[in-house]
Amino acid sequence: MRRAFALVSLALVLALTACTGLPTSGYVNPGRGPQSDDAQAFAFVPDGPQDDATPTEIVEGFLRAGSGPADDWATAKLFLATGTQWDPRARVTIDRLADRRATAAADGTSVAVSLTATAGVDASGAYAPAASGTAETLSFSLARVDDQWRITEAPDGVVLYEEVFPTVYQSASIAYFDPTYSFIVPDVRWFPRALVASRVATALVDGQPSAWLAGAVESAFPDELSLVGRSVTLSQNGVAQVQLPQAALSLDRTRLDRMQTQLVRSLATAGISDVQMTVGGTPIAATEVPVRVTRVDPSPAVLTSVGQFGSLAGDAVEPLGALSDAVESLAPAAIELEADRSLAAVRTQQGSVASALADGRTFLLDDRPGLIAPTIDAEGAIWSVPASAPTQLRAITAEGVPLDVGNAWPDAAEITAMQISRDGTRIAAIVTVSGAREVWVAGIERTDSDIDLGPPHVLSFSQPGAFDLAWLDDTNVGVLSSVDGVSSLHELGVGGRGSDSVAPEGTRTLAAGSTSVRVLDDQGRLFSRRGSSWTLVASGIRVLAAQQGTTS
Repeated sequence: MRRAFALVSLALVLALTACTGLPTSGYVNPGRGPQSDDAQAFAFVPDGPQDDATPTEIVEGFLRAGSGPADDWATAKLFLATGTQWDPRARVTIDRLADRRATAAADGTSVAVSLTATAGVDASGAYAPAASGTAETLSFSLARVDDQWRITEAPDGVVLYEEVFPTVYQSASIAYFDPTYSFIVPDVRWFPRALVASRVATALVDGQPSAWLAGAVESAFPDELSLVGRSVTLSQNGVAQVQLPQAALSLDRTRLDRMQTQLVRSLATAGISDVQMTVGGTPIAATEVPVRVTRVDPSPAVLTSVGQFGSLAGDAVEPLGALSDAVESLAPAAIELEADRSLAAVRTQQGSVASALADGRTFLLDDRPGLIAPTIDAEGAIWSVPASAPTQLRAITAEGVPLDVGNAWPDAAEITAMQISRDGTRIAAIVTVSGAREVWVAGIERTDSDIDLGPPHVLSFSQPGAFDLAWLDDTNVGVLSSVDGVSSLHELGVGGRGSDSVAPEGTRTLAAGSTSVRVLDDQGRLFSRRGSSWTLVASGIRVLAAQQGTTS
């Protein structure tokens, strides 16, 4: 009975949020773990305007019709007077079901809609959360047309309840390269489900990376190259054909192979597995280039309570040669390993930051007071910063040569935790702004010998009690928090929605696993999560190390 009641409740929510629209198709998009955005979705067919509808009903119907992007939002346009200009692709405002209110003027010629925005998607498909409780008012003008009310002026874009948004829009990743063309860096966007493949190809070929990421990544597609027809067509054998102009034939093979790689990786997130670039209908010879993976070693790297450092294999710790000796000698409180395990960044129990090398050497890198746990970048530099001075971020070579990082966390009063992504292009951090803890991410921009952070992009405007952070994979950042003694894990999408779950009591450290999430509690117990359940892996652990990937 409970299951039946739940299904009825879900049906009522969908009916209320999308009016009398009916599901006409299903779409399954494989995703990671408990994320709900990639579950089965429906295409709604919203109602057009009803005869003798009031101005308020016309505006409310128009907003509901935003859930039907078919034929360029043809149903929504039925609510508009002839000649009314409205661009549905300009943006998406995502709001709360309970807070939307429409109020008409006495003469019916205007309607004001008040709402609480929770997030938004811009014209390029880039998603961004809104500050908590962001109130907005949308104004509409109306007039009588053939004795029926119609909208003569409407703000561009569509408005969707947060429950409906993931059924109408689908996430996909635009694939870029890191500056060395070694890694693929995903730039998550949201597009109408029926249009996702063509919108992904257009965004890659004709568009630009998201503003916060633009200076940190590279694209093989020349700026002057444009998609022909702005669409992706399927051949008779099911291959997606991407039409390029004649100028593509003059490009060298290396560039074409990189372009093919970006297209294949991008369109795979839209459900397309086979891609072919063409010019005038003729295929272009190109193959994918190999790229480095960003997996984490399946074995946790730990320091035990008796001072042994290495890879945990069952109940035993396997040393990492002279690197383990070097790490152990530093009395670590926090550790991060480079992907090839030739270097470790250590914050000591005394609070300084040091490096440990595979040949057994150690170097004191930073002894400023109040340092947080360090992180390692793709070039083997160790990043260090005092908690009370976020702008004083430094990248220090393993042997101690420092370089200040420009534009580091502007307007932040404090930094609690940070980690660089395993592709080396992005850094995430927990910062305090005006007394509130927020989660930010920024691109890492390198020019000659200088390093700067790009403009910060907010993943969460409010994360009370947040104290540790880790990149879980290429598009998700995990954040640990503790409020009133309750430990929580927040999984924040970099360019998407997130989810919250309960963490083991007393959790104090977070690290990514190969296919799991790992946490260490204040009793020295190591837990691993697969799916939604936590499993005790080991006891007697003093430090759970972060890992910057693996070479295997």
